[in-house]
Amino acid sequence: MADYRRAPKPYNSSVRRVPGLLLALLFGASTAAGQPARPTPAAEELHTYTESVGSEYVLLPVVILDKKGRFAEGIEQNDFRVWVEGKSVALDTFDKDDSAPVSFAFLVDTSGSMKIANKLEMAKQAIRQIVSNRRSGDEFALFAFSDGEVRPVSPFTRDPAPLLRALGELEPDGQTALFDAVAATPSRLVEGKNAKRAILLFTDGVDNASRLSSLEMAEILQQVSTPVYAIGIKNAAFDRLTDEEREELALDNLKILAMSSGGQMFLAGGEEDLRPLAAKIDAEVRKQYLLGFTPSGRGEVKYRVLVVSVTKPGSWDVRTRRGYRGTAP
Repeated sequence: MADYRRAPKPYNSSVRRVPGLLLALLFGASTAAGQPARPTPAAEELHTYTESVGSEYVLLPVVILDKKGRFAEGIEQNDFRVWVEGKSVALDTFDKDDSAPVSFAFLVDTSGSMKIANKLEMAKQAIRQIVSNRRSGDEFALFAFSDGEVRPVSPFTRDPAPLLRALGELEPDGQTALFDAVAATPSRLVEGKNAKRAILLFTDGVDNASRLSSLEMAEILQQVSTPVYAIGIKNAAFDRLTDEEREELALDNLKILAMSSGGQMFLAGGEEDLRPLAAKIDAEVRKQYLLGFTPSGRGEVKYRVLVVSVTKPGSWDVRTRRGYRGTAP
């Protein structure tokens, strides 16, 4: 099987008033010259970030469903069409290996609100289920977030034992900084070795501490190749909330985070919902088609909208990220 480890690279983005520590997490994986980024003091405020991305490889994880919601089988490279700003793009990467290993990053909300209705424990059980279904070559990493801090709990590993021990020790406390947490995670995924990747975000949707707005967060996610599966954990009182109260839970923002990256958002009310959801996400990530192309290096570095379609006869639901930041294809 082809080695795509060179392909998924983080894109730099113009972000304002993000703490230095967050920028170090988000952009520290590489610089334009290929040299390690200079460490930035955590207390320092950086008001601008100069992008210098140039020509980066664009990898597109694509999920295709038929009209009955089943995963599409037998789609070949010549069945795909990729358009960037209305221009057809030739693919130089195509893979459809269902048995390929996956790099899963679990991003867990450990704020105080996750203590209510045992929501943190439900998230832990879903993670344990996905890990228990691991295949050869799969690797897992665990991050926790609260009080504006994203804490690496367990780095990527193929041995789940240390991660599961650390997972069991997570306790709920503090405020939620949902957007900051997701913004900090893609660069950490660069440490994963597998081309198939996913971020699984477990939260109750409350965001009361982020510095990034939802629009800034969507812009960041549109520039990376990692689908985010946002799992909003609700309690029994959720169905009795008013529209205004539901809006405070930032569910629309969760949907933005998921859809802009090519993932999905789910709401779960308990373990009876989370178990099938965990199995569904695991299956979907493994069913990804991987498409890729190399931009030309010509033209302005900017965000470019892309569309992926399938020409094979049928009714298809095609899901992938909505664009990339770089030069013309």
